[in-house]
Amino acid sequence: VHQSTSKTSINFKKKEKLISFVGKLNESKGYDIFGKSILRILNKHKNWSAVVIGDEPRQKFFFDHKNLHHYGFRDNKFVLDMLKKVSIAVVPSRWDEPFGRSSLEAASRGCALIISNTGGLSETTNDALILDKLSIESLYQKLNILIKNKKLRNNLQRNAHTNFTLTNKKISSQ
Repeated sequence: VHQSTSKTSINFKKKEKLISFVGKLNESKGYDIFGKSILRILNKHKNWSAVVIGDEPRQKFFFDHKNLHHYGFRDNKFVLDMLKKVSIAVVPSRWDEPFGRSSLEAASRGCALIISNTGGLSETTNDALILDKLSIESLYQKLNILIKNKKLRNNLQRNAHTNFTLTNKKISSQ
């Protein structure tokens, strides 16, 4: 039985030019790849911002940019509320994720997703860009595509939300 989350209505007109990373800030979750890619993106696309929610006491990666906001560990309500504003969510995990709570919650909140092709991440949504090669350059290119192609970004957002089926009600009944 899969994990689940709530599904709520989303006002897609309130989506901001915002990119997210949610999870442990370590190499296994691909935070190093995200950090290096996001600095390049934020330097190129100055009207975009990024949020990082999570922590990691065992590894210390710190990426600094005026448009990159670090929130540390936060409760689930904060994460879900933030994801309602996020346009693009990134889950570049190296680890063979058994499932992928971050991508599940991002899909439920209508984010355009970029995910790695590891473990069970692909089970969380059928509407995502897949990183075939897990690298800084590959993630940079996918982010650039979604930022430049608003139609593709909007389609991924709406499809991820519309096609989201892993609701608490459905999974509880299973």
